Amino acid sequence: MSMKKNLKEAVIYLVIAAVIVLAVALFIPAKTENVLSVAWNALLGAIKIMISVFIFIGLLQVWVSTEKLSALLGKEAGWKRFILSSIIPIFIGGSLFTIFPMLKTLKDKGASYAAIFAFITAWSGKGPLIPLEIHFLGLKFSILRILIIIPFAVIMGLLGEFIMEALDKRDASA
Repeated sequence: MSMKKNLKEAVIYLVIAAVIVLAVALFIPAKTENVLSVAWNALLGAIKIMISVFIFIGLLQVWVSTEKLSALLGKEAGWKRFILSSIIPIFIGGSLFTIFPMLKTLKDKGASYAAIFAFITAWSGKGPLIPLEIHFLGLKFSILRILIIIPFAVIMGLLGEFIMEALDKRDASA
């Protein structure tokens, strides 16, 4: 994505946010300060996350060679890519701000579509929330959910790769 396009999108989001704040100020003036406070705190939180993501992605690009990553998560890795991308992400925290840029970097460095699909599916398991899940839903539920996520991550990986490759072939012949 070009810098110009990113800047344009950022301006659009800022204008939308300003319109919302203005609407709140006009129609519910008592809530304006609260809205601005929440928005400011959200912005600061997002900036902190984005800075840490940029540092992590930079380190990933420097420390992990394309060949090594491709050998672990590329098509030639075979079933190893499914094992890594279906189990490890369950125990990774983070938000969409961290996961999607990281996955783009992995894809750029040779990770297969299957690994990316499996990773996203497994990551949705949100392992860091397991203690809270156990508290509210029970240990059996939590264990069963984790055990179900792993094979479904592999299935999603295979299905996603099959569809993406078919779409890529269709686009290449068009």
